[in-house]
Amino acid sequence: MASYFRKSFEKFRQDALSKLFYDILKWLIPATIIFAASKIVPKETSIGQLISIPITLTFYAAFLIGLIIIGVTVVTVTILFNRKYKALQKDNFTDELTGLKNHKAFKEYLTDRLEASNSTFSIIIIDVDDFKRFNSDFSPNVADGILAKLGELLYNDKRITDETFRQFLRGDEFVVITNETNLNDAYKAAERKRTLIEKTSFIIDDTAHKLTVSCGVTEYKKGKDDFKSITDRVNQALVEAKKQTGKNVTKTII
Repeated sequence: MASYFRKSFEKFRQDALSKLFYDILKWLIPATIIFAASKIVPKETSIGQLISIPITLTFYAAFLIGLIIIGVTVVTVTILFNRKYKALQKDNFTDELTGLKNHKAFKEYLTDRLEASNSTFSIIIIDVDDFKRFNSDFSPNVADGILAKLGELLYNDKRITDETFRQFLRGDEFVVITNETNLNDAYKAAERKRTLIEKTSFIIDDTAHKLTVSCGVTEYKKGKDDFKSITDRVNQALVEAKKQTGKNVTKTII
């Protein structure tokens, strides 16, 4: 957990420093120009006189001014580029319907966790039972509304150390990566989520809809798992849950 908080703090520090540098430059450059002009130009000089003042610069002064302009330009462009890149990355990694992180973000996040961490974590996969009936009995708009509200519920239910994703663009599966969590605790978390969803009424166009979900859970095997093995295992746990009569259960695979 300590490593997770260190990474979160580092990301916050980088974002904060980028904004700080940009804000400082935004006010510092005009202020510097105005201050320099006030020192060079006599107080009683009119605009016409100012235009006619000859400007003489030594080679070293011109070189220094050029370096300052280049430096300020590079820093400003870098900050603006980083802001734009982060905005594009956020759009690319965000599911439009639910506002959760999407499958691309899930693949990148899980790959990073597998490569960089020896700490314990588990994966919960959540699938809505018989979701097709919301499309057939009501409409695709109602089905999308239910998914959006379910995504909001799952996001609000997560811990600060967890990450929640919508599995696919056109699907009713969600994935939760529970950091610093073993299989037993992840099972309890999945059961809490499953029960919460079962008890919740999802209001769409003034109509209350009830639904249930099935959950699969597995724990990361340190030094043994790769992306395929751990996702195959959690999906198999979900398949076992969906086989149960009435579904609405949680199954684990070690």
